[in-house]
Amino acid sequence: MGTNQATTDQSAPPSLDRALLGKVMLLALGGFVGLLDSTIIGVAVHSLSAAFSATLAQTQWASTAYLLAMAVVIPATGWATQRFGSAATWVASLSVFLVGSLACGLAWSLGSLILFRVVQGLGAGMLFPLMRILVVEIAGRERMGRAMAVIAIPVQMAPILGPVLGGVLIESLSWRWAFLVNVPIVLVAVILSARQLPNRKGQDAPRLDVVGLVTMGLGIAGLLYGLSMLVDGTSPTAARVWLPLLLSVASLAWHGIRASRTTRTGIVEFDLFRDRAFTASTAITLLNNAALFAVVFLVPLLLQEGDGRGAADAGLALAPQGAGMLVAVLVVGKMVDLKHNSRVMVLGGLAVVAVTTIPLAFAAPGSTQWLIVAALFVRGIGLAFVVSPTMLTLYHSLSQERVPAATTANAIIQQIGGAVGTAAVALLLQPLTRQQGSELGGFHATFWVVVGVVVLTAVPAVFLPARRKPAVT
Repeated sequence: MGTNQATTDQSAPPSLDRALLGKVMLLALGGFVGLLDSTIIGVAVHSLSAAFSATLAQTQWASTAYLLAMAVVIPATGWATQRFGSAATWVASLSVFLVGSLACGLAWSLGSLILFRVVQGLGAGMLFPLMRILVVEIAGRERMGRAMAVIAIPVQMAPILGPVLGGVLIESLSWRWAFLVNVPIVLVAVILSARQLPNRKGQDAPRLDVVGLVTMGLGIAGLLYGLSMLVDGTSPTAARVWLPLLLSVASLAWHGIRASRTTRTGIVEFDLFRDRAFTASTAITLLNNAALFAVVFLVPLLLQEGDGRGAADAGLALAPQGAGMLVAVLVVGKMVDLKHNSRVMVLGGLAVVAVTTIPLAFAAPGSTQWLIVAALFVRGIGLAFVVSPTMLTLYHSLSQERVPAATTANAIIQQIGGAVGTAAVALLLQPLTRQQGSELGGFHATFWVVVGVVVLTAVPAVFLPARRKPAVT
């Protein structure tokens, strides 16, 4: 009995002490405000349109400019952490975001607001990948699962709280407070981060590949913009769709050709894909994000079209999915730290996600609201078993010095997966509606496509490592 107890104690991972937990929560706070600002603007569009006497299409650029600026700066994350250190880059990004938030709140015209939203986006773009890089550095391999679970919480809460907080601030104060609310929070985060986070620079940091940064940034921005136009209902033959997509393909192809001539580019290190665990994890990220954002797009639209709900109210229908992830994520993080089989956890999570997506393919607004709520809650639990282990297996065979490059590449894939998933279901919905003979039938058929994508995600999951090994040092 005593031997078994000793064995159990030795195998137990070290606890998250108060100092470490404080640093992780500080990172979660910084990431939260950046993600929150990408969702809070949605409910402010009508108020901004009225305030600046602009059309909704013109005002929408306040959101689009932010997302494109984020996409452009993400590829530089790995280089910046190697050159200046991850904590220093984190503080700098938060500071830029702080200046942008204050400027947005003081904007005097729509043009100035859009410009300041670009500044905000440039600050916010690196926050999420930096959050993960810093967790790997400060938590260590034995506590990384639980630490990653803590920073996963703001990712789930921001889309839920964003529309609610934005609506309250705009109705009770003004649209300016949708931006000014960030200022005191980010100021505290900047001060505490500068004091508490250790800064670790990489050895022999590469020179910034300016051409590589431009081609990758243009490629991602062009892709996201073109796909966003498709989601908004623009015809695929319109110049504002095919032109940015063509620019994206050309830029990314040029980047790939240049990168093939060297082992590392300093922007995206393509030789990372020689590692099986990294490649499998990245493929899961791409497909899982596509399916995730497809559901995030379809469920509110189904409720808007069927029940006539407002955008904010329909968006809150996704709260059960976020709640499900919150319930499970800390448990999953502990299981990861206890070295449970990551492959089995992800495959099991995908099975739950697939099964709980099927009821959405039969749901009708109003009459089956309880079915949507229950399915999304359990789906969120399944997603926790997919996302958390995959975030860790990404680094399975990589040394510490390769963590920034791996995280940067994975963050780019996340952006692309979400954009492709949303655009794909937006394009499929109309032809499937015509084929099924009804709008509801079109939604149901599109949800079946999402189920297929979830099942397809199991293919790369089979290639995940079953167990962790102490490679990140």
